Amino acid sequence: MNIKNTEPKALFLSPDGKIYPDSLICTGIIPAELDGKPCPYSQNGQFPGIKPLNSEDPTYTIDKGKAGDLCPTCAKQQLAHLGHWQGYRNQNFPEELRSLRLFKCRMWFWLVVPGLHDHDPTQLLLFVKS
Repeated sequence: MNIKNTEPKALFLSPDGKIYPDSLICTGIIPAELDGKPCPYSQNGQFPGIKPLNSEDPTYTIDKGKAGDLCPTCAKQQLAHLGHWQGYRNQNFPEELRSLRLFKCRMWFWLVVPGLHDHDPTQLLLFVKS
């Protein structure tokens, strides 16, 4: 299986405090729940991306956010910003991730999308490294 060496499109947070890039989760390399198979909600083993929520979409629920908010297409629920969960089950999240919007995916894993902050969920703020 080929894993591209690129910036992650999403970061998955495990209960043991480890943070995994989408390339490991969506392909099924980890976790054990996927039995080495790609996530059924991925697009050919890749993170399916984000799009604005549309209240007219039959799959829309307010649990994912407000209409117009950006949301991973595989999300089941939006859970506030990651910092809100700091200390939950003794977890300690890196400072640079705490302002990011936290989602629960359809496989029940927690994930954040780099650049998608809870204070403005309608924009993806990507920074170019110099």
